Amino acid sequence: MKIHYTLDNSAARLPLAIRSAEGVWDRHAELRNAPGIHLVELTTQHMMGTGATLADELSYFFDHEEPSELDPYNLAHCYAHQDQFSDLLRDLLDNETGLVALDEVEALFPASYDRELNFMLAVAVVGFPAFGCVRTYKDSEGDEYHGIVVNLAQAHPHLINYLGNFSLSLLTDTIRYGLFNHQGFKLAYTDFCDTIDRVPEKPLERLLDTLLVRGIAWYVGYCHDLPFFDALLQLDEAAMVACVTGWNQLVEEARGQSWTEDTYADWLHGHRDELDSERCLDVAGYTAARTIAGQHGIKGLQDAIVEGPLHFVEQYNLLAQHPLTV
Repeated sequence: MKIHYTLDNSAARLPLAIRSAEGVWDRHAELRNAPGIHLVELTTQHMMGTGATLADELSYFFDHEEPSELDPYNLAHCYAHQDQFSDLLRDLLDNETGLVALDEVEALFPASYDRELNFMLAVAVVGFPAFGCVRTYKDSEGDEYHGIVVNLAQAHPHLINYLGNFSLSLLTDTIRYGLFNHQGFKLAYTDFCDTIDRVPEKPLERLLDTLLVRGIAWYVGYCHDLPFFDALLQLDEAAMVACVTGWNQLVEEARGQSWTEDTYADWLHGHRDELDSERCLDVAGYTAARTIAGQHGIKGLQDAIVEGPLHFVEQYNLLAQHPLTV
């Protein structure tokens, strides 16, 4: 597998450069045609339920000297911190080579998987108010891209809330490992399963597949500083045992069921006072991936991806003090 990577900063560069209605008009062709802006618009329109383009909202902002009522692209926040975001964009682009580590994702898949995937990183200071969003789309030529939007306007609060600190190096590592490695693996794994026609159908099969993909995705995002993330996620022995117990409960609930895909999703993500399903999956899967990699290296994870989720659990159970039910 080979992943091709493109960086597009148009959804940051253009809004930060435009300061008048005339500027919107002068840059209208760029606003309409830039792939990064197109990706940010697709994401924002989907998440906010609007058809407004960035150019529409910029025109309104400068014509009325205030954002529209919905302000789907968060222009008020962008222009209130324009100088700060300009500095952050410049500093980040000075370290562009540190933003990706896609060879680490490629190494997880066998040489026989010779697909080529196109990834785009769209750096923005406008759009849906989330630090990172992922979306698959096609360009005007019909070529499919997997896009990851990084909203720098949300970078500082995101890192403070989740990591308790903010620095340029921490932001770079979060993009490199937490977004590109994590999301890149999930996108590549989906393509790999499509290529080999691996389609989990029964709820238990889907549950096992989710354990593998989320577990390895978290591992490739966390593996560069395991002690830090163990402390951050409070992954002590008691937490790990609780999540293994939770996993075993999910398996028992799913065993023998024949739910539809929607019913399965509702069940998995439904509210449970006594069980945080997603944390159980994430911690149990991450623990399994970490244990296998610790014993067998990346080759152990590659074998699990090739052989499938059941092999992933069985390999972990051979090494585990607290095995997972299958």
